[in-house]
Formats: sequence, structure tokens, C-alpha cells
Amino acid sequence: MQLRVPILYVLLCLVLAGLIHIAAVLTLPALAPKDAWARLVPLGPVNTMIQIPPASPDQQIIPMMAPDVRYAFCRFDLAEGPVRLKAAVPNDLWLISFYTPRGDNFYTVTGADMRRAQLDLIIAKADQPVAEAGIDAPEEAEHVVVVTSPAQEGVAVIRAPVSGPSRAARAEEALKATFCGPHPNTPADVEKSGAPSEAPSAAPN
Repeated sequence: MQLRVPILYVLLCLVLAGLIHIAAVLTLPALAPKDAWARLVPLGPVNTMIQIPPASPDQQIIPMMAPDVRYAFCRFDLAEGPVRLKAAVPNDLWLISFYTPRGDNFYTVTGADMRRAQLDLIIAKADQPVAEAGIDAPEEAEHVVVVTSPAQEGVAVIRAPVSGPSRAARAEEALKATFCGPHPNTPADVEKSGAPSEAPSAAPN
């Protein structure tokens, strides 16, 4: 009889440990911090370029934001057709990256990779032929890059590094002139397009 009591206690401890583990696994998603996609959703509508406030120690809307970089993003939704992104890229340091909602990077282009200062991209699904994406004029097709998205939704993030206060203002003005919207409702010149929305200040982390 003296041997059975410790064994019973051990079994009860094992059962209790198992229940605690199951409870922790079930509640972990609710306790985990928001991912980048969840943070961007409430900042503005889809198919709209939105500027992100500069990073600070108590404010980072997306992970790994640098204080000497200015950011803008466009959450695109291809349910109603392709989306066009146009921007005047002032220098080779700009970086435009495309991600799925899960954070998978499927396309990246830098200012140094481009042959001209005007960036013109059309985001389309794999089942949309190039002609249906609006590239039916030969002279236009030479300067337009079609980016095939593996998902219906995603996000394009523009990173504009700066090296001083004066250049920060220039980068912010360039980001304001970017366009992201349904194609073919694209302005003739990116300079004439409406200014993108600005994201509200995020709550401190």
C-alpha cells in the first residue's frame, strides 16, 4: 500500500501537466502579438498607398522599422482585377517588396535595378494574361513590369532610406506622390495623382 500512494500522485501530476499544456497551446494565439498584416489592416482601405509614421522607440507599426527610413505600403486585393503601382524613384536606395498576408516575400525590386526613374508595376494573378492586365500598347509595355501574385491579397511595402533631415522631407514628398489603385484607373503621370493616405499614429508597443 505504501508504494501505491506515490504512483497515484505521479499519475495525477502527469494528468495536470497535460491539461496545463493543452490550455497553453489553445490560448497562445490569442496572447501572441499581432503580425504585420494584422497591424496594417486597420490603417486604411485596400488598393490605396498609405504612409507610415516614422519609427520611434515606442512606435513601430511593422517589425524591424529603422528610424532613418521612411515607409509606405499598399494592401492590394485582386478580386476585382489587377492593381497598378506607380512611383517616381529619386535614388537607387529605394526598395519595393511584395508580400503575401502570411509574410512570404514573392517579389523585390530596388532603385538600382530599374532603368528609369519612373516605377510602373501591375500586380496580377497568375490566371490573368498580360493583355487582360492592360498591357496592350507596345510603347507602354516596354516600361511596365507585371508582378504575378501567388495570392489574391498581399501588401507592397516601399522603403525609402534617408541620410539627413533635408532628405527625409524629400523622401516623404516622393512617397506622397506614389499611386496604388485598381487598373486601368491609373493617372497619366504619377505627379498628378492624389496624395496617399497617412496612417494614424500607432499605439505604443
